[in-house]
Amino acid sequence: DKQDGRRTLKPSTLRDSCSCPRCRDPSSGQKTFSSVEIPVDIGLESVKPTKKGLEIDKDKDGSNKHTMLLPWDSVDLSLKRKAMQDMTLPRPRSILRRTGVTYWDRQLLTQHIRRIDYAAFMQDDNNNNKSEAFWDVVIDLCRLGIVFLQNVPRDPLSIERITTRIANIKETFYGRTFDVRAKPDAENVAYTNGFLGLHQDLLYLDPPPMIQVLHCMDSSRAGGESLFSDGERVGRLLWPYVSRHRLAPLAEHHVPYQYSKHGFHYFSSRRVLEGNAAGFTNVFWSPPFQGRYLSPVKDLRGWIRPAQVFSSLINHPDAVYEHKMEPGECVLFDNLRVLHGRNAFSDNTTTTSAGAGGERWLRGAYIAAEDFLSRAAHIPKGLAEKYRGDVPWTPGLAQQELRASAWQDDVVRRLKEIDPGIEE
Repeated sequence: DKQDGRRTLKPSTLRDSCSCPRCRDPSSGQKTFSSVEIPVDIGLESVKPTKKGLEIDKDKDGSNKHTMLLPWDSVDLSLKRKAMQDMTLPRPRSILRRTGVTYWDRQLLTQHIRRIDYAAFMQDDNNNNKSEAFWDVVIDLCRLGIVFLQNVPRDPLSIERITTRIANIKETFYGRTFDVRAKPDAENVAYTNGFLGLHQDLLYLDPPPMIQVLHCMDSSRAGGESLFSDGERVGRLLWPYVSRHRLAPLAEHHVPYQYSKHGFHYFSSRRVLEGNAAGFTNVFWSPPFQGRYLSPVKDLRGWIRPAQVFSSLINHPDAVYEHKMEPGECVLFDNLRVLHGRNAFSDNTTTTSAGAGGERWLRGAYIAAEDFLSRAAHIPKGLAEKYRGDVPWTPGLAQQELRASAWQDDVVRRLKEIDPGIEE
């Protein structure tokens, strides 16, 4: 009843959701019965409130008749007194609600970026619990979308140790791990020594990997500084305006992404900004890896101008954090939020102190979103909220804070260049 706030408990759904030891195996947590075994005419015999929740007896439950407990958390959720993101499930919003999100430009990231010791990250306590340094890495991936490790052994296997410490590696057609180094006839622009603009990796896969891990093995060539920009910050700043005609293509036009080489073929198309009725959800930007449009009748003119605005915002010198990685450093970042790139570097090897020719060499690996979020859902209570402040994070709060930020004026100024009717 929407008028008085009452909700009707559905007997069949309650029966299917029972988590007592008879209905779910205590060891595996998996169901011991099939949903099709529930009588279609099952009813409720009695409902009794207790300290832990509602004790419910079902009517016409056949030989499986027993009392189930519906925890008060589930009751609150059913009555919509408790939002879904409060539930401890590996959903991005439920995790970010705890850790908070800090959007950044170059100056802010310079202040907040952390370099955590590799040995501390890898350490467990006497009870095999992960160290606080380990959780700080996971928290910063949620909060900032980027974090560094330092003092990493110069060992080709270090990349696997770091990545699997967090979650399973997402293997791709590049392999379980991969090497980023210049080579002839490169199948990827990243494997050249040229400038590589801001982008996200593997947008032609569905879904793309969430976490990227890059361990620096050698950086003795001149140049090659790594570039990072907070794509989600820009996406959220632009999102309130995409309903306007001239900005709409950012949220409507599908950009093709494609990889077709060495016997592999992948294709997907994505909008620059994606969202739903609840608001902004994703940003997708990877110009170096765009594919061909299947038909040249597609008119890009309406998309190019707003895309230029997006590009100018993410590439502004004040937005880009630049850092030349050194051997022993490892960067971990959220590929679905943080755009990354690289300055060009020398095509001639230099002589190191050891007398050997140098190069720019990174070892890399990926983690899928579901695997990372599964780990992040277990951030210990107290640690997750340590850097967030008193107020739980919500997308609505994020939009309010961004709208009140100094960045807003710059966004409006750029938007007015293509749509003078934009209101501040």
